[in-house]
Amino acid sequence: MIDTHCHWFSAKVMGEKEFIMASAESWNEGEINADVLEMNKWRPFYFLLKNEMKKLLGENFLAERNRLVKNDPIDYIRFLFEDAGIEGLVIDEGFGKKELEIPINYKLLFRIETIINSLFSLSFDKAIEIFEETLRGKIKNGYSGFKSIIAYRTGLKIVCDKKRAIEDFLSGEEDWYGKKAKGFRDYLFCKTMDISKELDVPFQVHTGAGDRDIKLDLARPSYLTDVVRKYEGKIVFVHSGYPYHRETAWMSYIFPSVYLDLSQVTPFAPLGALNALEEIMEVAPFNKIMYGSDAFNIPEIAWLGAKIFPRFLDTVLEKMRNIGILDKTDEIKEMILTKNAQRVYKFD
Repeated sequence: MIDTHCHWFSAKVMGEKEFIMASAESWNEGEINADVLEMNKWRPFYFLLKNEMKKLLGENFLAERNRLVKNDPIDYIRFLFEDAGIEGLVIDEGFGKKELEIPINYKLLFRIETIINSLFSLSFDKAIEIFEETLRGKIKNGYSGFKSIIAYRTGLKIVCDKKRAIEDFLSGEEDWYGKKAKGFRDYLFCKTMDISKELDVPFQVHTGAGDRDIKLDLARPSYLTDVVRKYEGKIVFVHSGYPYHRETAWMSYIFPSVYLDLSQVTPFAPLGALNALEEIMEVAPFNKIMYGSDAFNIPEIAWLGAKIFPRFLDTVLEKMRNIGILDKTDEIKEMILTKNAQRVYKFD
């Protein structure tokens, strides 16, 4: 099984409060005058996490977890991944930092937003040159593809227009993340698509729901229709655009370039993950669907996603078999859990 969407994580000794907040995408304590701990303690995700951890480590799961982490954090991660059947990871290195060695095979993606703010001190032409050189250099140095979080910046209404890119590059308008420069950011997004196609590597794009910084009204997958309509590379809509996942499913059905993963909704929205998977599999080609978790901070997120997703997949495949859509399901299950990711991200 390959998890196609992760971030850096580490295993540390934690109290319950810290453990609860380590998997939270809301505001942290002290960032806002509200009881964020109480809110996160009552998430369906956290109830599921506690229940599964108790099955694995016993009723006093946190104490046993901390004992294992204290003995050998890397061995603890290995233990979790072997239990869940995780064989490989695709890591977006743009969030967090590497603190421990990852004890299984993994591929890295370069997040394009990590260099964009540094380009505004250059001329427009030089900025484009440096951007393109950086992307090509990352693939040359072993990266497996690219990632964009433009949905957190200026949204997915992408317009590939050089004139507008130059105008916005010179604009002084700012947002919380720095210079807004929508036309310039759109143009770099389109450049990334071109380079991804040229180098035959995938381009992950955040779509749909996210953490507290998301511009949710501008994160619908369908906003990308025009830029993917005749695109001949591979573009992966991470999170399947949830809660707009039906848009993504249909786009993967009509556009050869569009792939999707089910990260974040799995495991953070447990019932939603089952429902979304069924709705995606109504129409999406099975060779376009990939498992993912969006794990960050702690390895238990990746472990939990990998524990529950095959159950949901079995449920949907069995339903499709019972009503006569499928006669055999083993090959399709292997494609969605492993084979599609191996092909797209070029695992050995």
